[in-house]
Amino acid sequence: MPLNMNILDSYVMMGLWEDLAPVDTFFKDRYFPTGEGDIFKTKKILVEYRKGNKGMAPFMMRRADPINVTRTGFEIHDYAPVCIKQSRDLYLDQLEELGFGEAILTDKTPEQRDAALVQEDLRLLDDRITRTEELLCATTMINNGFSVNEAAGIADDGTLITGNTASVLYYDPNKGNDGAITIPSADKITKNSDWDAIVKIIRPMCRSLKRRGLPATDLLVGQDVADVLLNNTVFKALVNTQSGIIISQPISLELSKYDGVTLISVINFFGHKLNVISVDEQYEDASGNTQNYFPAKSICVTAPGAGHLMYGAASKMDDSGKIHTIATKRLPDVDVHKKQKMREIWMETYPLAAPKNYSPWIYGANAV
Repeated sequence: MPLNMNILDSYVMMGLWEDLAPVDTFFKDRYFPTGEGDIFKTKKILVEYRKGNKGMAPFMMRRADPINVTRTGFEIHDYAPVCIKQSRDLYLDQLEELGFGEAILTDKTPEQRDAALVQEDLRLLDDRITRTEELLCATTMINNGFSVNEAAGIADDGTLITGNTASVLYYDPNKGNDGAITIPSADKITKNSDWDAIVKIIRPMCRSLKRRGLPATDLLVGQDVADVLLNNTVFKALVNTQSGIIISQPISLELSKYDGVTLISVINFFGHKLNVISVDEQYEDASGNTQNYFPAKSICVTAPGAGHLMYGAASKMDDSGKIHTIATKRLPDVDVHKKQKMREIWMETYPLAAPKNYSPWIYGANAV
């Protein structure tokens, strides 16, 4: 006896979404994993991050009282996460047409095509949302926060109508951004730069993190920076000496699944051993233009797990008008327009990318 299941029920669609193969996302996976406790049951999210500490205990006289250690400073902020949602329509007459790749002599019914299209639509919506989350994570590292323009609708020509601007900064603008450096024009890396000149830029970035007790293991470089470094005689010689070792590194296999992301080498920058990772991940913006998640001329020093991607709760209204609030990464739902013989499936999410510690990354624009 067949199972009577409503494939358009939100909970059924959430199960279908869980079974979909995810889009590979370098920044989201490596630097902003979603862990236990990162999916909230509330609309707002509490963001807590500590300031690093490298203090040491003093030598004391035996009879002296111990010196009290002040607790490491931390900050808690209450943020409303950004809203990402998109939908897709399906008209009844589309179900009566042959699907892509479907044989002319097919025995598929409109109902069977419907079930396949639901999963196809969920995949498309999830892929697009995932790419937006990846951009949110990359932007948070680049700016030590983010600023996004919220769309209020679509104009007649298909362009987005911009509404509010949502901004979050993970530093005090009155004290300056500890997550960024300015690289003077005279210090920019060229193919003729000597090793000391390259280290002069990278080493202080590492020390800035480590003096606050934070790890520095990855040097991210944009594609233009990677091209310059690989044409630099000194750097290329260091890469060549490591070439046989790099292939066997576990990180090489780990990064191989990300299109445009490559481990160039593991280089010791005068006491700071870094995975030099070239990042050329791309996406298509609303205008159809190809953009880089990470700017081609930029560099960044950080470590895996420096941040986390959290989610606020999403709400839906059932057919009786009752509201349900659900703690989930994705909430799919459906709206049926019987007169037009059309239904609209949509998916929404409420993510927030945040650091786990105060400024756990150091970003430098225009390094070449």
